[in-house]
Amino acid sequence: MGEEVITFVRIPIREIEEMVRGRHTLPRTIIDVRLESDSLVLYFSDKDMGSTISSTAASPSLLPKKRKRRARRRRNRTKTRGWEIVARITNKKGQTCAIYKPFVEALSHPLSADNQRAMVTKILRSNGNRPSEATVNYFLENTLEYLASTQQRLQKSD
Repeated sequence: MGEEVITFVRIPIREIEEMVRGRHTLPRTIIDVRLESDSLVLYFSDKDMGSTISSTAASPSLLPKKRKRRARRRRNRTKTRGWEIVARITNKKGQTCAIYKPFVEALSHPLSADNQRAMVTKILRSNGNRPSEATVNYFLENTLEYLASTQQRLQKSD
């Protein structure tokens, strides 16, 4: 087994503060001390924050802080693989939307509002989606808007 020699050096923060003050003109009060990745950070202020920092008060902040990692969030994207795009329109809300063939085929026939909503939900689920009410409304409204504009163009051309 190999032996290891470790050298431990402890320097009071007061000594480091005095050394830094000797080189720079700094405010009179040290208010915080932190150890960041590879630097010792000293915070100075002209305002008196009650009492100055003592070396025992500074030691907990010298411990490296654990970085909080954000949880990866799954993006809510609707699966549209395999659906042919019939057209791209800008809807009444100003959004650029793709209009898909399965919705156009299903909604081009006269149906009640409930049946239209059920048909859109069925199409979305058939492609592995779990659609929210907002998603169903989005595809339903955009497809109906496209069909209405198509019918107006046909009537104008007659």
